[in-house]
Amino acid sequence: MSEELSVERSPIVKKSPSRLKKTRYRLTKQGKIAATILLVLAVLIPTSLAVGLGSSLEQAKAELDQLRQSPPGPPAQGGDSAPQGSGAPQGDSTPQVEKPEDPGPEVPAYQALHPELYAAPHEWNTVEKSKVCYLTFDDGPSARTPEILRILENYGVKATFFVVGKDTGQARQWMRDIVDAGHTLGVHSYTHDYRTIYDSVEAYLDDFAREYALIEEVTGVPPQIFRFPGGSINAYNGHIYQEIVAEMTRRGFVYFDWNRQSGDAVRNPPAAATLARNALDKLGTSSRVILLMHDSKGHYNTVSALPAIIEGYQNAGYTLEALTPEVRPIVYAYPNP
Repeated sequence: MSEELSVERSPIVKKSPSRLKKTRYRLTKQGKIAATILLVLAVLIPTSLAVGLGSSLEQAKAELDQLRQSPPGPPAQGGDSAPQGSGAPQGDSTPQVEKPEDPGPEVPAYQALHPELYAAPHEWNTVEKSKVCYLTFDDGPSARTPEILRILENYGVKATFFVVGKDTGQARQWMRDIVDAGHTLGVHSYTHDYRTIYDSVEAYLDDFAREYALIEEVTGVPPQIFRFPGGSINAYNGHIYQEIVAEMTRRGFVYFDWNRQSGDAVRNPPAAATLARNALDKLGTSSRVILLMHDSKGHYNTVSALPAIIEGYQNAGYTLEALTPEVRPIVYAYPNP
């Protein structure tokens, strides 16, 4: 059976009318099959594309909703795979770059010096008595030390001695006498050379360590307190005093300045009466007094003034005690920058 497909040709205008001719083409069986296939494809292809696109859009929307609902996971460390819900594609071959660990603040090299140079553990600032006077003597021991010890014993009071590096048999015995009498022995300096010890933090530690070792060797008692030569802030250590204070505090040592002085820190000390008057000046205005005096061999007048100084404070209701690391210190305030 055959069908005929008629196709009209476009008319050609001629001066003389003529009838349009129709050309008939016979569609073979193979052509019929091909036409059917083309028709089916014309319907199926757009439909498949539409369905596939819609499915992809639905899947993408579902994944986006899942990401919005899932809490962000912690970042992967050490090359570990990302946690589920983090949004990282499965099988991601991107290499994980490990971040270098933060080394923290740089530690000064001098902290490694003298690893034995640490104070024994103690409480800080737990002793803050009122109406108390702490007699302190710098630069000993000396020939004046036995005289001072006898006066202190007579009055039944205790004091503090910040000593320097006098490594002789006699000086060693005087240091033992100080400790045996119940007084406190602290570090002042080994060399007492301002330019040397305040040249650097390292230089200060070297000097301190020598005196610390001497005191511990002689008395068997490692010192826990100290006093800076010239005080914690002076004309020689302005460039490093904060570093020294921080390092010594880190090592557990407590330093003490003063808020009263007898005025004997001069080459030719004044008379005993003047020293006593200086020491008792403004008596009663400070509840806590740390009194600076000196114990070197030329300070005869200091020894002579000591009884009047002790009696003056006792009569004003003060007790006289030795410093310990638990006592809240009196220190110089840092100047404004």
